[in-house]
Amino acid sequence: MDQVDKNHVQMKDVTGKTFDKEISGSRASVVKFWAPWCMPCKQLAGVINRVLPDIASAYQGQINFLQVNVDEESELAQKFAVMTLPTVIGFSGTNAIERFTGRTEEEFLKWVHRVAQRAGLAD
Repeated sequence: MDQVDKNHVQMKDVTGKTFDKEISGSRASVVKFWAPWCMPCKQLAGVINRVLPDIASAYQGQINFLQVNVDEESELAQKFAVMTLPTVIGFSGTNAIERFTGRTEEEFLKWVHRVAQRAGLAD
C-alpha cells in the first residue's frame, strides 16, 4: 500500500441496518463503539488513527475496521452490552471474541494481532 492510500485508511461508520452485513463479510472485524461528546473516545480515536494504516497494510485489508456512534445506534450498544465508552470489540466472523481495554498504540497493535490470530488470519 503506498503512502497516498495509507493516508485514507479510516474506520467505516456502520448502523443497525448495515452492521450484520459488514461483519459477516469479513473473517475479522474491529468495532469501536463511541460518542461525539466522549473525551476518552477522542483520545482512543487518535491512537487508532495513527496505527490503522499500518495494521490495514499488514493484514492486506482482511480485517474490517468499523465504528458505531452509540448516540445514534443505542440498540447496537445494548446488543453487545456496551456499558462504558469507548468500547472496542473484536469479531471473528459474526462472533464477538474479545474486548480491547488498553490505551496505547502498542497495546492496540498487540490486541488486533490477537484478534487476527483467533480469526485465523495470523500465526
